[in-house]
Amino acid sequence: MVDLRFRARGARAALALVVALAGGAGVLSAASYIVEPKNNQAEFGMIEARANGVLGEPDDSIDAVFIGDSEVFSAVSPLQMWGERGFTSYACSTTAQQLCYTRTLLLRALARQHPRVVVLESDCFFYPFTAADGLKREIQDVFPVFEYHDRWKSLGPQDLLGPLRHTWTDDLKGFRLNASIKPVDALADMNRVRSDAELPWINRLYIADIARICRDHGSELVIATVPSMKNMNDARHARIQQIADELHVDYIDLNDEKHDTGVDWSHDTRDFGDHVNIFGAKKVSASLGEILSSRYNLPDHRGDPAYRGWETALARYDRRVDRLIAEAGADSQRP
Repeated sequence: MVDLRFRARGARAALALVVALAGGAGVLSAASYIVEPKNNQAEFGMIEARANGVLGEPDDSIDAVFIGDSEVFSAVSPLQMWGERGFTSYACSTTAQQLCYTRTLLLRALARQHPRVVVLESDCFFYPFTAADGLKREIQDVFPVFEYHDRWKSLGPQDLLGPLRHTWTDDLKGFRLNASIKPVDALADMNRVRSDAELPWINRLYIADIARICRDHGSELVIATVPSMKNMNDARHARIQQIADELHVDYIDLNDEKHDTGVDWSHDTRDFGDHVNIFGAKKVSASLGEILSSRYNLPDHRGDPAYRGWETALARYDRRVDRLIAEAGADSQRP
């Protein structure tokens, strides 16, 4: 009899715990809905709006997704690739991007897109983060209230009643224009670059999970390294190649001599060899676009009325680039 009463108390306690957890989850879900930006624009409170601009692209309209840190948004111009090769792409990149956030951005992009190729830039492989950082990111993804809790100060009626909509996309498709010129010695030996090639276990775990996500989604993962004098050396190349071989994915290192991008480190960098500027980005985008288009059979949508928006975006982009380059040339002539 005592045993039955003990079991009954245990069952009631377990039920109470389940009810409490369900209630807590319900409260967090409701709070998350209220504070989560109702559109993917910075004006609505969206964090990293440019990287999340892919959410505003029409469903299943993007052929290639680029993810990674600032090396991506500095070197990869989706609109140039469109103009030269005709495939659509988007750069989901942020400064100092940790792999746990890389995974988040990838999942967001794949929720509405089925790209043929996902290009993961390798510099983010080496950014340190902890298991606690990864857990925090997972919780924020499930309950956005933990990411947007500060928005309570600016909440309006639309936050309480309005639907979630993603209608905005960045006019440069995630790319960032920069024409600053701060040169380095083009003959610097990559082996002397101080870049650690060690990968913590959690970084390797997230890279493998990103590969799994792409595979399950039917997208081909490609690891790429864009030209950089500060973030790449032979040891890192070997480590990244090892990871690519283990995951059975392609690795494209644009620092390799076989991929002659033509980057001139006395002119094509904005910060002494860390990132390329617009002059270097034009060369990198041309090389990478040609490789992706030919190797992975990406479609050419130029002339398709359904993609007319890309044509108009390209025209605006070309005008901005021409103006920026002209201004940079004028600045270089000043005493």
